[in-house]
Amino acid sequence: MEWGIINKDNFKDIYDIPLKRWDPLSTVQIRSEDFGLRKEHARYYGHYSYISPIRGTRPKGFKTVEEEKQFLDCSKKIVGKYKDVFSSITEGKVIYDDWGLPLGDGYTMIITEGEQRRDKPFSETPHRIERILDNCKALTLINRYPSMARIVDPDVNEYIVKNLPSHLKLSRGINLVTISRKFYPSLCFNLIPMDVLAGIFLSMRAAILYCIEESINNDYYDIPVMPFFNIGRRVGGSQPRIHSQVYIDLNMDGHGSRLEGYLEAFKDMGNRCHLCETTHGDTDRIILKTEFWTFYNTGSPVRNYHIRFHPNEHLRRFSQLKVNQIEDLSKSLKMIFQALDDLKIDKNRNILFNCCPYGYDADFHMFSDIIPHEIIGGAEMADDMRVARKLPHIAAKEIRNSLKKYLN
Repeated sequence: MEWGIINKDNFKDIYDIPLKRWDPLSTVQIRSEDFGLRKEHARYYGHYSYISPIRGTRPKGFKTVEEEKQFLDCSKKIVGKYKDVFSSITEGKVIYDDWGLPLGDGYTMIITEGEQRRDKPFSETPHRIERILDNCKALTLINRYPSMARIVDPDVNEYIVKNLPSHLKLSRGINLVTISRKFYPSLCFNLIPMDVLAGIFLSMRAAILYCIEESINNDYYDIPVMPFFNIGRRVGGSQPRIHSQVYIDLNMDGHGSRLEGYLEAFKDMGNRCHLCETTHGDTDRIILKTEFWTFYNTGSPVRNYHIRFHPNEHLRRFSQLKVNQIEDLSKSLKMIFQALDDLKIDKNRNILFNCCPYGYDADFHMFSDIIPHEIIGGAEMADDMRVARKLPHIAAKEIRNSLKKYLN
């Protein structure tokens, strides 16, 4: 069931498909009409899980601890030269490792090559790529090992609906992965060129818009979209090449409890958006403010050195970002990641983009989180709280001081 395709040839068992399950102890039906949700289906918010057996078969990028150390040290020897599972796609031919084994078969579906549209988001036929445009910095692919199904044979779908227990449902959606054209180690933002990082964001943006357009044409609506980076194995990054992912949920059954909290908070703000008006602790927690973005240490961190950032313009979604905003974001992220490296902050980090779902009529100000890896305890897992040891304004001061050398 690679690439999210379920048909008569690969379907074997109803428990061997991507599933979505809502936790009955933390799930509430959405009854409010405040966000303009359509009422054809019941909507919920709470905790849910995607359960996908194929996720466990995805290739691992690090074979040994010593190899992983190479990337953590940001060795310049590997930039643009290292061969990985994506190389057969970016080079248009099968690439072999030092033992003569193929690293990948080169089959894929490219949604956007740079910003140019290629395969349709609901394409059914993976194929080998003959050539990538020379000026392409990044490309967005259908994830070969998704947590959701894009395409389901009608007869198989009928069997699944009839036989799957009522507390489970087939998970539907589009999973995207955006990769840099040339190899850059995902933990080395000080080495990746700004135009390559901007190219990743631009390809993501174009792919999201294409997928949403095609999803609406296929009668999907009320669509949460979750762009993110997993940078490092400890935070879920299975490949060393810089890459991002996007989850586009087409289940039309609601959203998570965290997003519900954000939606309700912005609703309560009314016309006085907190992100538009706050000084972030009288600037004590701001680490960088540019013409287009504000970066600050959040006052309620989920990890030590937890950084939030948002566009200074009141935008609801990642896909609304303009080119100059994306270029400035890329430049700023490079500096901030290098400043964190200089402070010896764990190089395994997540970047999460929090956006208003498509179809939701909500006054939302998009914002993002940079969350370094850290071991957390049982109390933090049991409730939506965290215990941090570093006062946010002190963390911000440390990062500001570390940033100074990169601002000139």
